[in-house]
Amino acid sequence: MCELLGLNFNKPVRCSLSFRGFRHRGEHNPHGWGIARFDGRACQVFKEPIKSSSSKLATFLRDYELFESKIFIGHVRYASRGKHTLQNTHPFIRVFRSREVALAHNGTLDPVMAESLLKFHPVGQTDSEYLLCALLTVLSNEKITFTEFDKIEAVFQEFNKYGTMNILFSEGEHLYSYRDRDGYNGLCMTERTAPFSKVSLRDEDWEVDLAEEKRRDQRGFVIATRPLTDEKWNNLTPGYMRVFKDGQCVYGA
Repeated sequence: MCELLGLNFNKPVRCSLSFRGFRHRGEHNPHGWGIARFDGRACQVFKEPIKSSSSKLATFLRDYELFESKIFIGHVRYASRGKHTLQNTHPFIRVFRSREVALAHNGTLDPVMAESLLKFHPVGQTDSEYLLCALLTVLSNEKITFTEFDKIEAVFQEFNKYGTMNILFSEGEHLYSYRDRDGYNGLCMTERTAPFSKVSLRDEDWEVDLAEEKRRDQRGFVIATRPLTDEKWNNLTPGYMRVFKDGQCVYGA
């Protein structure tokens, strides 16, 4: 099954710890990996249709000191629809309202609307890219702003009727996370705030003292399909959305 990774912090951070553990999830999701970061309205995406745990590019990004952002979205893919190609690898991005938006999806969906109604069109064959195109079409048609969280949540809940759906989505200011209504495959989060302590990865024999890595004024959240560390992780509520901005949860409970 595909897995998701999301980070939202109040200051730019490296995703080295979370990505270090997350890339091992590619062992059981070998059909592609990708990670997106934001710098204002711009989104930079690195992705390959190969196993993340054996990728030289993924290793480079794990160790690259300048690979920083307040928002990251990551994905490792186990293909259910579409070939093992770059065009079918998450995250997917589109330009919308003068900014780049990115989405990664875990699950399997039937088409949520007729292709003839889409204002945005997929490049590949995945239901996930189709989902992004449908989401932006609805936001455009109904003039829903990015801060009308209840309306965006209602769109996700409607789409969820067509299959299984865990989502991480961002327009560069907020990180939106939605968990499948039946709890498919899981989605959980941990909060990182001072005072920081030592953290151990679950997928690698690796420990780091966050007090040495982070400034005391840094705070934020890490979202993942399954816990990545020995920290306290809380499950997101099935069928509902949480929205994060600048290291705080601004919508959802």
